Amino acid sequence: MKWLPLLLSLVLFSGMSFGLMAQESEPVIRPVAPRAADTLVMLPDGSTVHVELAKTEAEREYGLMGRTSLPQGHGMLFIHDRPGQYGYWMYHCKIGLDIVWMDEDHRIVEMSPNTPPCKGKASTCPSYGGHATSTYVLELPVGSIKAHDLQVGQTVNFNLS
Repeated sequence: MKWLPLLLSLVLFSGMSFGLMAQESEPVIRPVAPRAADTLVMLPDGSTVHVELAKTEAEREYGLMGRTSLPQGHGMLFIHDRPGQYGYWMYHCKIGLDIVWMDEDHRIVEMSPNTPPCKGKASTCPSYGGHATSTYVLELPVGSIKAHDLQVGQTVNFNLS
């Protein structure tokens, strides 16, 4: 039994080494099939946006990765389990986006217009937003924030039930 502590040490050290190596490599994000854009969101100016919902961790992680376009009037609504400060990045995104953070009352608390895609490695992709507490994040085509004159403090209407 004298070898048991040595064996445990080796296993723990191996696990830590593997974890460090995994952090240095590019993250593996499993693809998620596109969801139907069958939820309507009403912007403060009265226009509507057809959104896909990203409710699970896997859906939120994958988001709009790999998309080569996002038509006007369409987007993705990310639903977090609880209020928090959620930074978003554009890793593996091929298109720029306007990003809008909302609190649990659907009030806009932060925005990132014209957010560029990240064409480099994960370690080179900056994070956007996450400075204000939010529950929902809406990704829209570039130019939507300006076109709809979105402002912090305005309310976005949607029903998730």
